[in-house]
Amino acid sequence: MVSAKIELKINTSVLKNLITKTEILISESSDYMAEEMKKSITSGAKSGKQYGNHTASAPGQAPANWTGQLLRSIKVEKLKRISYVFVSAKYAEFLEFGTSKMRARPFIIPAFIKTKRMIQDRLKRMAI
Repeated sequence: MVSAKIELKINTSVLKNLITKTEILISESSDYMAEEMKKSITSGAKSGKQYGNHTASAPGQAPANWTGQLLRSIKVEKLKRISYVFVSAKYAEFLEFGTSKMRARPFIIPAFIKTKRMIQDRLKRMAI
């Protein structure tokens, strides 16, 4: 008869440390995403139509900051293991995805992609 014994030993202090680092990462990633959205709106030259002294964003560019309402509507809500990033401006969806009369001015999905890369990088470093 052949038998094998498999035993799993868990170092709980290492596991607890990893959970704590992950909770911090969740919190930091929501802040990072909100800041990336805000940065895309406030930085970079916009090349759309000119309205007086305001230059709008061109299709494909992040929205231009005109009144500041979109920026102020970007909020983060944090719980222990969950963080939410909200954009409460009613027109944010139209900017992100466009309409039948306006092409998209994405700022949420590009920020999400950058945040995803940041999280992946941090997780790789945590695993080492």
